[in-house]
Amino acid sequence: MFRKLVSLAVAAAAIASFASPASAQRARTSRFGDASLSISPYAGYMTFGELVEGPLSTSLKNSAAPTYGLQLNLPLGSALSIVGNLAYSEPDLSVGIPIIGDMSFGKSEVWLYDGGLQLTAPGYGTGDRGIFPFVQVGAGAMKYDVQVSGTSRKATNTAFNAAVGVDVPLMQNVGLRLFAKDYIGKFDFNQATSIDVDAKTSHNIALAAGLKLGF
Repeated sequence: MFRKLVSLAVAAAAIASFASPASAQRARTSRFGDASLSISPYAGYMTFGELVEGPLSTSLKNSAAPTYGLQLNLPLGSALSIVGNLAYSEPDLSVGIPIIGDMSFGKSEVWLYDGGLQLTAPGYGTGDRGIFPFVQVGAGAMKYDVQVSGTSRKATNTAFNAAVGVDVPLMQNVGLRLFAKDYIGKFDFNQATSIDVDAKTSHNIALAAGLKLGF
């Protein structure tokens, strides 16, 4: 997955480098943060909330794990844009037991995909200097493939999300993107196991860094 994201980022950079001279001239006269289509490959770390609480303070959850993703920003104006996001993580599945702690007994493959809106502040600094804070809100889904002792169970649940971050210009049309994003949803035990369990609403928080490549 990570190799695919790197390849996509390299391809995007190549496309940008072969832009027409006229487009390049226009880019030199604009400042970073002006409305433009952009992609942002990123990597980070994600902590998962509890899936369910059991008796005697036991719990079932996914352990924290690396995450990789890609965002696409389509501008609607100078400050507002539509954002699409795709991410992947592969955490261990663990049970929390008082005194003993967490014990791993399987793993999960988690796909996160969502769309929403991004509001970007005017920015502190101009040109290739400064920072451009932004917030994102949206909705989508978390798709789980839970694997225990050779058995695979799948479930998909709706997830709302909110994010805060900053874009830091590095050069014309290339910047560093830093953000924190919270996915809020419930694991669908009924779909995965056919057992009617009231799962907890969990917060799954990703801290990530990547590149913003503008066109």
